[in-house]
Amino acid sequence: MAGLAEKLLTFEEFALLRLDGPHELVDGRLEKLVRFSPLHSWTSGRIFRELDPYLEARQPGAFWGVELDVPTLPLHGRRPDFVYYSPDDAARHLDFAAERATGAPTLVVEVLSRDDETRDLVTKREEYARAGIAHYWILDPQRRTALTLVLRDGQYEVAGEFSGADTLTRELFPGLAVPLARLFR
Repeated sequence: MAGLAEKLLTFEEFALLRLDGPHELVDGRLEKLVRFSPLHSWTSGRIFRELDPYLEARQPGAFWGVELDVPTLPLHGRRPDFVYYSPDDAARHLDFAAERATGAPTLVVEVLSRDDETRDLVTKREEYARAGIAHYWILDPQRRTALTLVLRDGQYEVAGEFSGADTLTRELFPGLAVPLARLFR
């Protein structure tokens, strides 16, 4: 039977699949994520390690974590390397009973994958902006840099660029100061 239409998945259907291995939903279709390199894994773990004590002490009503599928646009769902939901966003967009996110987070952090930098620098940047995600950080373990973006009028603007001996600070987290060297191996 030629011509059978492929069924496109919604985020809700995607979230119920419980797939083996990391996937994302793009235009209603499953995309298997590339294997993470040791540098990618290290940096992902380090951003969690650096933000966790700060958030635990200052924002107990917030939610932060890794390996969470989040809805972005219709027929899209992403699995950022780190997500943060402010207390208000957590109350609105997390359904703990159903074990899933129902709305976009306040912040997403992506660690650049050497095999597909365009995905994080262009594709996800545009998608996250359209989804209304207020803050987007991009960590590059190869170049040992961090780019922080803030959403203004539907577009991301550069809020900070960090490299070398810089210390990562953001108004989103008053008092947080992370020496960039701690994030990279």
